[in-house]
This record gives sequence, C-alpha cells and structure tokens, in this order.
Amino acid sequence: MYTLEAILAREETIRDAVNGFSAATLIPLPQGICMIPMVGVMLQELEIRFQGGTKVTHPEYQQFSAPLFHPEFERLIVGVDQFARLLSDRGLVAYVEATFTGGYGGHATMLWEHGERIEPPGDDINTVLRHLGVARSAELDEFDTVGLGRHRCTAQWLSENAA
Repeated sequence: MYTLEAILAREETIRDAVNGFSAATLIPLPQGICMIPMVGVMLQELEIRFQGGTKVTHPEYQQFSAPLFHPEFERLIVGVDQFARLLSDRGLVAYVEATFTGGYGGHATMLWEHGERIEPPGDDINTVLRHLGVARSAELDEFDTVGLGRHRCTAQWLSENAA
C-alpha cells in the first residue's frame, strides 16, 4: 500500500508556513520543492484553526470534516483548503493525494495561487510538479525526481524527519 497526503510548493513560498503550527513539518525535497505532510496532529490543528474548534481526539485515524471538491480526495478538508489559500498568497501551492493498494488507486491534486483555487481538480501529480518547476530527469518522472516514492505512507516522512 502507498499513501501520500501533502502540501507541496517551492521553498520560498512555504518556508515560513510552519510558524504558528506546532505539528507542521517542512520537509525539503530536490529542486527547491518542500512538502508539508497533511496527517495526524497537523490535520487536527487545521480543523481547529479553520473550523472553529472541531473536537478531534484521535487524529491518526479519526474522520475529519467531509473532503472537498472531488470524490477522489480523502483528506482535502476545509482546514487544508484554507491553509493552502493562505500559503498561496506567496506563490503556487499544491495539495496532492495518492493511494494505491495492490496496484489499484490513483492521484488527486489541487492548485492554489493568489488565494484562489485553480480549477478543476486534477489527477496527475507529475503535472502539478511541472507547474511547480520540477524538471524530470531522463530516467525518472517528476514524482521520482523529487523522491515522493521514498516512503510508503505519509507518516513515514515525519518519522524520517524526526530522526
């Protein structure tokens, strides 16, 4: 199984984004891209800040508010949307989800710029990475060029960063 739920942007766009969020972790990736994993306590913080105090007691598995915009999204909640809008005042911001089990699954993506969602939602993380300025190598697509396949689930990015 592979899962990814994260905000991606150029470092200069989101480097200060972790300020004010105790659970926000900024993870540098190649080519000037940074990731903020959208799991666990970070989702809880976003729910509380942008939805007026939703009581989330077990963020590692509890369902949050309903996903927005597109049936493929599982974790694009109001808090993530509002956080991405805020960040996008400084530049292009993407939210990406990927879920694969036994070879089946898919991607769901959303972009924001200048506080507005860029419609429609997409289904290709490589396209989003190209928008963010990632150049693929001859051997690897954009996804593998920035190393998004390095971990099997989003929480592992946080474990690696804590080590």
